Amino acid sequence: MKLTSMQKMIIALVAIVAIAILAVVLLIVPRFTELADLETEAQAAQQSLQQAQALLAQLEQAKTRAADTQAELLKLGTEVPDSPQLPTLIIEVQDISNASGISLTRIGPQQPVVAAGTGYSEIVLDTTLQGTWADLLDYLRRLNRTTRLLRITDVSIVPVVASTVSTTTVETEQKVTATVKMKAYAIVAQSAGGPPPAP
Repeated sequence: MKLTSMQKMIIALVAIVAIAILAVVLLIVPRFTELADLETEAQAAQQSLQQAQALLAQLEQAKTRAADTQAELLKLGTEVPDSPQLPTLIIEVQDISNASGISLTRIGPQQPVVAAGTGYSEIVLDTTLQGTWADLLDYLRRLNRTTRLLRITDVSIVPVVASTVSTTTVETEQKVTATVKMKAYAIVAQSAGGPPPAP
């Protein structure tokens, strides 16, 4: 059977359409699937990146906190050392009295005593000072700013009575004698797992 030119043209068009559909199905549709897969992977990678950035921010904050914590530990280690360090403590108290202009006439440290149920010992310091009211107040203020943690437990102040009064000069500030009792602290070394030693 001989095909007419119209039939040949229709067959050719059908063949072209079939080839185009086949090409779309075989070549283009898989690309859409690959693009969808790539988009899913890109979203997963974006989420991973965000999680990594969040983790990095947390690590940076932890690093900053660690530096702050280390500085705080060093400060606490100075305020409450792991041994009494009496010579250093006595020198610091003497330096404070010199800086405030008051005379430290006596300093009597007692033996460290472990506070019951705690991990630290208390060192009682009895001091006697002589100077003006202003010097004494300056001394007490400076004690609150020492590198070593000190707690004032008792202050006793007695005015100094002048034995002779000069007629040419008048003393403007009253001299006093003060007895100041304070406590310093030190960490007690403990055996592993054991309670603090008894006083």
